[in-house]
Amino acid sequence: MINKPLARLLVALIVLTAGGCVTPKATYAPDGRKGYVVTCGGFLDNYSSCLVAAGRACGARGYDTVRGGPDDREMLIACKTPP
Repeated sequence: MINKPLARLLVALIVLTAGGCVTPKATYAPDGRKGYVVTCGGFLDNYSSCLVAAGRACGARGYDTVRGGPDDREMLIACKTPP
């Protein structure tokens, strides 16, 4: 049987780990291109995890960063249009 303090610690670790997920939310950039808002606000997230999520969202087309940067916890990206 697990004691209460250990159970509370396990629950806290699960919550912190789940809060570390980066999920892009679909939107449109100011110029009308399809874009995403990528939030890296989780405890375990950093700017590079935002960049990876942005790259996956737009795929091989690539993306332009419209707003946000290494010091921000949220960025707006616009997927590049095919040539």
